Amino acid sequence: MTLLNSCRIYLQQGYDLVSGLDTVQYTSPHATCFGGTVGGHIRHCLDHFECLVEGLPGGKVDYDARERGVPSELDPETAGLRIQRMINLLLLGEGTIDEGQEILVKSDCGGNETHWKKSTVGRELQFLVSHMVHHFAIIGIMCQSMGTELPADFGLAPSTIRHQLAS
Repeated sequence: MTLLNSCRIYLQQGYDLVSGLDTVQYTSPHATCFGGTVGGHIRHCLDHFECLVEGLPGGKVDYDARERGVPSELDPETAGLRIQRMINLLLLGEGTIDEGQEILVKSDCGGNETHWKKSTVGRELQFLVSHMVHHFAIIGIMCQSMGTELPADFGLAPSTIRHQLAS
């Protein structure tokens, strides 16, 4: 399976989730998750995907250049459209995105200096999958507290799924 395909699978999981939530479920703060919302986590993940896609042509990706508080954080339907747009962009990139392409990624560790570090498109796609799995696990906790059922593999890393299948 390609990294692009893995990204699309997790984005589809996000789409399936937001398609089944109402606005209250999507925007309600969860005390057990630091007041976060499902919408906030979905928006955050999409922001990262968009930063990568937008940075590829120039070879520089800045994950800190994210929009915050956009409508997709507050409306599950808007989020669904944004997810579908990203899935389509990744489909278009299937034959043109070179996972071995070297890029620069902005690294800000809280100091006064910002550094650009070498990476590859493939490494950043791996990061996006891992990042999304992490946030989906938190979303899973939120949904469980609301009584919302999720698929058994929601928020599980690919290696965890492989391990479970082998057991």
